[in-house]
Amino acid sequence: MSSDQLQSSIHFLDLSCSPTQCGYCGGRGSLSQGMWVERLTVRDYQDLLDRGWRRSGRYVYKPCMSLTCCPQYTIRCRAGKYQPTKSQRKVVKRVHNFIKHGQKSRDNELDTAKGTTSEAALKNDVGSKKILESIQETKIAIEECKDISDKSSAGSTQFKRVEGLRKARILRRERYLEKLIKSGGEVKSKAENQPKTIATLIPRQNSFALNQKILQSDTNSTHKFEMQLVKADLADKQFMMSFHESFRVYQRYQTSIHQDKPQDCDIQTFAGFLCDSPLIYEMKNNKGFGAFHQQYLVDGAIVAVGVVDILPHSLSSVYLYYDPDWWGKGPNLSPGTYTAIREVQFTQQLDLPFYYMGYYIHSCPKMRYKGRFLPADLLSPTLFSWHNIEHCLPQLDAAKYSTFADIPASDPPPVLPVMDVGKVRLCVNSKVTRYEEWKGEGGHSEEVEQYQALVGQHLAESLVLRWGESNGENDSDSEEDN
Repeated sequence: MSSDQLQSSIHFLDLSCSPTQCGYCGGRGSLSQGMWVERLTVRDYQDLLDRGWRRSGRYVYKPCMSLTCCPQYTIRCRAGKYQPTKSQRKVVKRVHNFIKHGQKSRDNELDTAKGTTSEAALKNDVGSKKILESIQETKIAIEECKDISDKSSAGSTQFKRVEGLRKARILRRERYLEKLIKSGGEVKSKAENQPKTIATLIPRQNSFALNQKILQSDTNSTHKFEMQLVKADLADKQFMMSFHESFRVYQRYQTSIHQDKPQDCDIQTFAGFLCDSPLIYEMKNNKGFGAFHQQYLVDGAIVAVGVVDILPHSLSSVYLYYDPDWWGKGPNLSPGTYTAIREVQFTQQLDLPFYYMGYYIHSCPKMRYKGRFLPADLLSPTLFSWHNIEHCLPQLDAAKYSTFADIPASDPPPVLPVMDVGKVRLCVNSKVTRYEEWKGEGGHSEEVEQYQALVGQHLAESLVLRWGESNGENDSDSEEDN
């Protein structure tokens, strides 16, 4: 690969900032600017992310934050410090239980457990004795609640309310102990019973193993659950082996979940949107960088695909699509939350500090789930510094747009170089030059100066912007694809 092919190349700009249909509020007030990219190094794309940009296929765009109807803040999770919440842990358990047991109702599971396990059979086990003792204590406590309730005056409604809450808590404890009887487990303290890290919840087999199906389920599970990482590259033979199956899952997802018409999510759209990446693949220390599909397979069939970019300091989530039929078989399987947790785990195992979740849109309630992957930071749209999301939320509750200027940064803010438009790199008539040289030959463009302000001085000196007769062609296509 020549040196020219190892540098980022911008095909043409799309800086019109024309309002389009908003996918979050439904209005026509969505404003963004972008550029079509021919090639992009992972280092340059990491820097673009850290200035609020994001890619969709080869189109890289940036919202006009102070003007758009629904401001979109770049959000990142500090993967090494992430601890799943209680609700997130429940999602993982539901998915794994469904894979292990299949379509069994809760009542059938309880009946089966009662038929195979008795209290008498557990009495000789030390852990089971603890369970039985706890059950007996629970029964006594419930009887005490009844006695106290009988002795209390009929008019003491507040007392009855408190005792009712106490009784409900005891009953929950009894149900928990019954579950332990079925599993033959030991009574655990509250701290022991609440896993705090990903490692205690999901299999550790989620490393960078290209084109290998890695088993995630137990050997005695009803379903066989595997994961496979493939390059998002239409020229890659391994990727193309599952391309058509993956497309069918994508189309089912788009038509069922987003109500797209089949012609709006055809195979060409799929290929351009999720399979044709401008990122230049790199290998370093047995780790690959670039665009990938992380496939989730059950009984050999693809049931979900997480499209991710592996970058120098982060794993960036691009898109998720899944088979709505399979995920609809179980109760509340929550594929979005489950795959996000697996991507945080993948980030940890790649030894990368950050998991980028795309954009956080506070004005769109359905997007607020991203803010529950803590600790998390939001990017200031003007300072390009990172700020703890928990400190930012009060400001976003008061106004949809904020620069977070008065909130302390989570990390030292970046030192921005002095702006010098003369150093912007251009490719004019197949020759790489600087804007000052081209301007000295009679050239001038306010659009180049606007481009420099959007990408910043460092990237303006790193990226190569193709300029000349070809620039600006197919502007109508860029608006259509955006």
